Amino acid sequence: MTSQNPTAERRIRIPRPVYGLAAILAIVAVAGFTTPSFATLDNLFVVIRAASLTGIVAIGMSYITISGNLFALSASSLGALLAVLFALITAQFGFAAGVVLTLLLAGVSGVAQGVAISLIGNPIITTLAFGTVFRGLAALLSGNSILRIESDLALWIGTARPLGIPTQSWAFVVAALLSWFVIRHLKLGREIVLCGANPQAAIASGLRVGMVTSVACIALSTGVAIMAMLTVSQFSQAKADLFMGYDFDYIAAVLVGGIALRGGRGSPLQAALGAILIALLQNFMLLNGFSAGLRMTIVGFLVVVSISLFHVLQGKSR
Repeated sequence: MTSQNPTAERRIRIPRPVYGLAAILAIVAVAGFTTPSFATLDNLFVVIRAASLTGIVAIGMSYITISGNLFALSASSLGALLAVLFALITAQFGFAAGVVLTLLLAGVSGVAQGVAISLIGNPIITTLAFGTVFRGLAALLSGNSILRIESDLALWIGTARPLGIPTQSWAFVVAALLSWFVIRHLKLGREIVLCGANPQAAIASGLRVGMVTSVACIALSTGVAIMAMLTVSQFSQAKADLFMGYDFDYIAAVLVGGIALRGGRGSPLQAALGAILIALLQNFMLLNGFSAGLRMTIVGFLVVVSISLFHVLQGKSR
């Protein structure tokens, strides 16, 4: 008979997204039971729309974290700049030109940030500086005034609910599925994960670490552009102070979703689940009259607990 070594037994590993789904179900159950207004259809659409806009950017942010570059602190400022540019271009040349040129400019900003991060080696300082530039350009181009657009197509995209679901949520789902496919099934996705897991080994193996960083920044910039265009389309206006203070929400979604802070582990789907969880929690607290300070404190505490929990689980799985 072969003796079994307890330390060699296989541990049952629960996929990280399961924790996110469990937390979402728990919040829905508690909120639905204690707060009748939470379970209404109108409130559900409010939560879905909020989670979608944050989630689209969080999905892009997940590429930054998985690639080993921590976070980008320029997302909200870039969103303001792209919103202003989209409004200006749409007003002058039409909606189609606004979409195409805004996405192209988002790609350029992503490449610029990726190259700068590769050269400087500090994504936090680099993107913080870029964020200042983006916000300043947004104020300069808008003249610190509200820019309005008149486009029936833009308004329809911003407010429509195909099959009863907001357009923003369709974009959120598509972004999550495409990003998951890229990370799990494409060579580029594997390179992103490998570069995040061990940058030195990746360089020694001939992987294109600088290119991977640029791709991650382009993914984030594209998500920001989509979020900005959907927001401008919904309200038919843009201004330089849009999305002020939203960077924490995007980062919180990534962390609460359980993506490894040091990179190399995780999926964009986890960031999507993190965005949904935070949107549900924020909505529940808002309906119950929690102050802004208390809501921020609770979300911050949730981020700390999530980081600690997943760090412990990662240590046990080794």
